[in-house]
Formats: sequence, structure tokens, C-alpha cells
Amino acid sequence: MKKITLSIWALLSFTAQADELSTFNDVATAVSQGHPVNFVIHFKQCTSQKTLPAITASIAPNAVMIIGNSRITASDRHFTLDEPSARDIPVFDYSKFSIDSQGKASIKITMMNASNYEVLGSHSISCQLGEGFKVFG
Repeated sequence: MKKITLSIWALLSFTAQADELSTFNDVATAVSQGHPVNFVIHFKQCTSQKTLPAITASIAPNAVMIIGNSRITASDRHFTLDEPSARDIPVFDYSKFSIDSQGKASIKITMMNASNYEVLGSHSISCQLGEGFKVFG
């Protein structure tokens, strides 16, 4: 009987999925209750000074903060060898995310040389919460 019960619980844990947090208040509530959040970004549904690629990315930010109940900020840093603007250079991509109370999401991405943290470039992206920028938690 214990094996059956454990098997059922294990199966249910594999089928659980995160809910979309579609409003600023939904995201703020999840963060304030200590729930992890993930960002899913459909870059072609956002705007930027650069041409955006047809890429969808899922990011679990390193840190998330609610500021004055009017803005949520988060950050992520990852290592890559495939940064299009710095081919064959080991790079840290640092991303700063911001969601305002009206649902506007912005991302600032800064590329840094991994050996000395020299800034190689940066660009900004604007999205709308629930469209090009989705939050799950």
C-alpha cells in the first residue's frame, strides 16, 4: 500500500506545472510569499533598438525584489560562448528585469568579457506582461 501511495505522489509531482501570473499583483504576491518565479520571453513579441531573434527563453532569475509595491526587479547572470556580438569570446550576460505596476516589462542585457568583466555592449528590450513577457510561479 505504501508503494502505491508513493507512486501516486511521485506521478502527481511530475505532472504539476506552474501557473501563469498574469498581473503585477499576481507576481508581487508570489514573490512576497517566497514562491520561485520563472520568466518566459518571446523576443519577437517585444521591441528593441536591435532586431530581435525568433527565440523564446525561460529564465529563473537569481534575485527578485518588490520596490514600493510599484515595481518588481530581478536579475540573472549566465556564462555563454555563443553571444552573437562576441563570437569566440567567453561572455557573462547580465540581465536586469523590471515590471511596473501597469504591466510594462523591460529588460536590459549587458555583455561582459568573462576574463576581466569589461563591458562589451548592452541593449534594452521592452515587452508587455502576459504577451511577450510571461511570468510563471
